[in-house]
Amino acid sequence: MTCAPAILTNMAFRQSAVWREATTTICRDGESPDTLGPLTQALRLLRQRSRFDVVVTMGPRPSLAYGLLCAVLGLPSRQIMTEIFLDPPRPASLGWRVKTGLFRWVARRSLGILTNSSAEVGLLARRFSLPETRLRFVEMYTTILEPAAGGENDGFVLSIGRTLRDLDTLAEAAREIQAPVLVVAGARDRIPAPLPANVQVLKELPLAETRRLIGRAAVVVIPLLPSERSAGQVVLFEAMAMGKPVVATRAVGTRDYVRDGENGLLVEPGDARGLADAVKRLLENPEPTRQMSNQALADCFAKWMPNHHARHKIAAIASLWRAAASSGDSNHA
Repeated sequence: MTCAPAILTNMAFRQSAVWREATTTICRDGESPDTLGPLTQALRLLRQRSRFDVVVTMGPRPSLAYGLLCAVLGLPSRQIMTEIFLDPPRPASLGWRVKTGLFRWVARRSLGILTNSSAEVGLLARRFSLPETRLRFVEMYTTILEPAAGGENDGFVLSIGRTLRDLDTLAEAAREIQAPVLVVAGARDRIPAPLPANVQVLKELPLAETRRLIGRAAVVVIPLLPSERSAGQVVLFEAMAMGKPVVATRAVGTRDYVRDGENGLLVEPGDARGLADAVKRLLENPEPTRQMSNQALADCFAKWMPNHHARHKIAAIASLWRAAASSGDSNHA
């Protein structure tokens, strides 16, 4: 057995040459998982699985669909799941219990799970009744392919994102911030009312426009609700890669990456006064703020580029594959 497994995946991680060289994707030219339905992805994986040592499935629906097909057909899944996320526990909901039971079945037949945060290792292990040795934390990466500090600063505070955003705490904090606060939200997001006069809300902006706003912002804020699920990492890494100072809620998705006072600031969940004080600290102290921004940018170059993520992910996949082989796991066959 070689130390490098042959990997089939539904991911289209084209930003990384390291990943492209080490894996085979079911996504054809011009395709991405977003353009293919979960069942289509699962069927393509199923048809090709026999030629590969490992099948890496990204996303909850494709992962579940592929795992269930293998289980129903009595085939070893050879599966490693990633980005499956965690719904809030709802034990009174029959739908939640059924979905969790199906995921537990698929997860226990898999070779393992990759997570986007260290906290999710324990959380997913408990949720799916797995030993923690069947999970690996792989650090995320910035989607900004050429990180560089932006020269613009139009003086406003920016919050972007939909998943698990705590806009109530942000709105309360904004009353104490002597600067414009711009919020970019989803079309269906609930917006607190009434908003302070210095808060403006925009909805469903294109990616290019959100990045343009990050480049013009004085501070990027990532206010998050308490949750077992990781969130906020895409905006966090984009802001860091553009040399922007960041204030984030101390949460599952941020505490692996933000070192408080070194490359950004962390505040406790629901702490509006703490959030306001952190933003004001960055706005009012240019030199320490610049040092934190520079450190965040240096961190992106040193460890959060696409090829860094690819190498860590491939190593984690190989580790789970070898562990399954040495234990005689039948799903490795």
